[in-house]
Amino acid sequence: MATEKQIQANRANAAKSCGPKSPRGKAISSLNAARHDLLAKTFVLQCECPARFESFVESFYAEYQPSTRTETTLVDTMATARWRLIRMSNFEAAMIDHEYAALADPALSVPARATLAWRRATDSGRSIELMNRAESRLQHQFNSAFDRLRLLRQPGPNAGSQ
Repeated sequence: MATEKQIQANRANAAKSCGPKSPRGKAISSLNAARHDLLAKTFVLQCECPARFESFVESFYAEYQPSTRTETTLVDTMATARWRLIRMSNFEAAMIDHEYAALADPALSVPARATLAWRRATDSGRSIELMNRAESRLQHQFNSAFDRLRLLRQPGPNAGSQ
């Protein structure tokens, strides 16, 4: 949950934005809601907030300002990979928290209880192993899209070739 100070900073930053100026920029911007809605339907779970996802994706658009379809696709890939990475981290934390709550032994110190909770979560099946594999794949997707975006934007005759 954002603090009041973060909310005020976000509002101040949002007030600085005047939106796209060119007709092309306005045309691209007018499609954002539809594009983000399609992404949300594909990547947002029922237990997640679609508006938060759309804001998350929009922050990637604001940072990278894609100007072509290819750049837009790469930014979408980066945003969705990052969203899913955060989800995997939340799943892992929830699993460990669940095991932590089950270890109600008052004789255990907090670090010992947390360690045992982690061990129980990792021993209770392949869930964390599979999550770690998924995290690696998603991190690779993010890095690959980011590298391609940088490559596309490099000036020179070889820009975008590979």
